[in-house]
Amino acid sequence: MQNQDVFELYKPLRNHLRQIDLYGSFYTIWNYSQHLLSNKKFPNDVLVAPEFLSLDQIGKMRMVSLWELETLCKEIIINSQEVEGKKTLKNWEYFANAINKLKKLENDISGKFVDKNNILLEMHRIAHRQFPWQAEKPAAISMTRYYKIFNYEPISEIIKKVTNLSTQELYIIATALFGLYENKFTLFYPTKIEIKGISIKNFDYFLNHFCCDIKTLKEKLLKEQEINEKFAYAFGSLRAYPIIKMAIPSGKDGLVCPLPTLLFWRLTNGIYYEIFRQKDFDNYFGFSFQTYVGEVIKKATYNKKIKYYAEEQYRIGKELKDTIDWIVADEEGTLFIECKTKRMTFGAKTEINSMDELEKELDKAAEFILQVYKAIKDCLDNKYPSYKHRSNKNIFPLIVTLEDWYLFGDLTLEKLNEKIKIMLSNHKIPTSWLDDYPYSICSVSEFEKITQVIQLIDIKEFMSKKVFDQDCKKWNFSPFIGSKFSEINNKIKFLFPEDFDRIFPRHLRGDQKITQIDS
Repeated sequence: MQNQDVFELYKPLRNHLRQIDLYGSFYTIWNYSQHLLSNKKFPNDVLVAPEFLSLDQIGKMRMVSLWELETLCKEIIINSQEVEGKKTLKNWEYFANAINKLKKLENDISGKFVDKNNILLEMHRIAHRQFPWQAEKPAAISMTRYYKIFNYEPISEIIKKVTNLSTQELYIIATALFGLYENKFTLFYPTKIEIKGISIKNFDYFLNHFCCDIKTLKEKLLKEQEINEKFAYAFGSLRAYPIIKMAIPSGKDGLVCPLPTLLFWRLTNGIYYEIFRQKDFDNYFGFSFQTYVGEVIKKATYNKKIKYYAEEQYRIGKELKDTIDWIVADEEGTLFIECKTKRMTFGAKTEINSMDELEKELDKAAEFILQVYKAIKDCLDNKYPSYKHRSNKNIFPLIVTLEDWYLFGDLTLEKLNEKIKIMLSNHKIPTSWLDDYPYSICSVSEFEKITQVIQLIDIKEFMSKKVFDQDCKKWNFSPFIGSKFSEINNKIKFLFPEDFDRIFPRHLRGDQKITQIDS
């Protein structure tokens, strides 16, 4: 959709990008992203201002952010044209002008559409745009987590059906490619594969799902482009196809990846979108995620005071019910843990003119939380077969999500609590339990940290500081742990290094196993 006023604001950026070299622009974006993520040095042919290089990491990100590079990359694909005398983003002045025009456009759009009535919605969508770039950086932890979840046999069979690749084949190719694109910008095509058990046919199957030619990608992005209040927030197929097939200056076909982080996300949480419509997927996915959370608990627990209990079945009259997914308890505190793979919809993350999409997602979150309080009620009524709660123990409900929902701030928390109170009343559960047993929501990546912190700090002490403090209760767990338990935070480790080494052998992690075929 196009808003004419926004289109006028958009023209300076469009005209600027029409004059630039496409391949050289991708190369420049790749270099900036690698520098911002890993502090890699710029090559001599990318001219960077000394004042940028002299800044610390925060200063550099204020000048050139990773999320702006993604938007710039999409706009370059849409607008770059084959013209004589091309400009290049390798030149600092032309690159800086492109970034500044993009910043001005976004600020002008914000000034036009954001007011006191929707400022909290604007903050909500800013968080969903920016925080993943800051918090979800490529790491062995994430790759291993998603491999373990997707390698559950019924899910692996679905992956094979959809992609023609086993989970193992998919992730071996993914790991080798990501290792390559961390160090090289272009892979010539066709390629040479030197990985045992992986053929060029396997590689082409992979490309069918994660790569797109530049012409087709441009057509997709043009259809998806929003010249309106959603300009910076519209979905772009660059996320679906982070590897781009195009002719490169040598005349060969090349596979380029301007933003390797997008490739990493596509190969972790993005696999979901390949297979989620398949029959029974939701049930398999939920079970596998719950199993993974249990593995985290078992692997992290070495404190003998901590006991954990898996889900069990029990009866109330003729009704057969399930306990909460996991219980973790020490002498004074108990975590009632419910595992959820539900993702917040794209519309709920990005809509600014209406609360409708976000309201629907908050309804679902409220249902998750109600489910935990209903489980607590049965436990306190002594219905649970194995875990028997002592009255002197504090109870802390915890909903663990696969992805971070970024539910914080007055807008979401107040609305969510209103919904929960209504649901509790409808089920004859005291609304005071919101104060007596305050719930928390965390991503599984944060849960991996929580399980390690409570080995050293009692559950009651740790959770009380989080949920009973009016400021801390609005924080995510990662900044809370970093701020309040900094010494313990420094001791948090990767729980599954042996699995990573087994799944992704060291000899596959570099750029030596997928190489170009020389002409």
